[in-house]
Amino acid sequence: MLKAEKLSYSYGTSFQLKSLNLKLSPGKICGIIGHSGSGKSTLLHLLAGLKEPEAGKILLQGEAILTPSKKLVPGHPQIKLVTQQNSLFPNISIKENIAYELRYYEKAYQDSRVRILAKQLNLKALLDKLPRELSGGEIQRVMIARALADEPLVLLLDEPMANLDRLHKKDVMLSLKKVVEEENIACAMVTHDILDAFGMADELLIFQKGKIIQRGTSEDIYFHPRTKYVAELMGEIFTMDDKAYFRSEDVIFNKEGVYRGKVLNNVFQGSYYEVLMEDENGRRFAGKSRDKKEGEVSFSLSSFIYFD
Repeated sequence: MLKAEKLSYSYGTSFQLKSLNLKLSPGKICGIIGHSGSGKSTLLHLLAGLKEPEAGKILLQGEAILTPSKKLVPGHPQIKLVTQQNSLFPNISIKENIAYELRYYEKAYQDSRVRILAKQLNLKALLDKLPRELSGGEIQRVMIARALADEPLVLLLDEPMANLDRLHKKDVMLSLKKVVEEENIACAMVTHDILDAFGMADELLIFQKGKIIQRGTSEDIYFHPRTKYVAELMGEIFTMDDKAYFRSEDVIFNKEGVYRGKVLNNVFQGSYYEVLMEDENGRRFAGKSRDKKEGEVSFSLSSFIYFD
């Protein structure tokens, strides 16, 4: 559906996107992960036709989209970009905000389309309200609905849930996945939160210094990271010998384990306890337990425990 071929872009000598290739498929969400400054948001603005690439091209259904230098108003009508910033008109209703994108269509189509989106994104009870009466999660759903109003082919999301709490995130995530599938939209989502990516993305792209260094499903990348950088993006990691890395869920506590650590803390995290330890070389690491002790292994502060 949407393809980028050998796409390059730079800010002087400080930053570069280097000959990127990617493809967004209909009905699928592509999660884009990387540290700040790695090029994620820049990529979305390039894909939306809002920035001028130095090289390469972007194809929508096989046709190259026009770059800003070739258009009076940058952008493409079939590619919509949604950010975390509230861009709703403050003094008109939610229904009017969504219908604004359809102002050149007949009234019957406007009403029908708004009803469809309100159902898909759970907005029916909000249509007569003003934006200031909505929660952060509700505002985000409305902005997505407005972007989808005139049935675009591509939806680009730049940190859409950065300011939402976990409850509101789940609400937006469920609604968004549903509408992407039902409308058969090609979607890319930039996020710094790996849990958002795990919950949303059919495919992940890992960015580092303007390059895609790994791509695959969440499971593939989590269990088979190619580099330490990728592993750290997937969640906290530890090492005992500077070669092999492990996560807290990999730790097995027992009385005759290979490794020995002093208990620094044992923190209740809801469904598990996180046991923070330190070895004789001062390296810190953590393990998870379902209880305050595991078998004959007690997690008393300052006690020494063994694990594999």
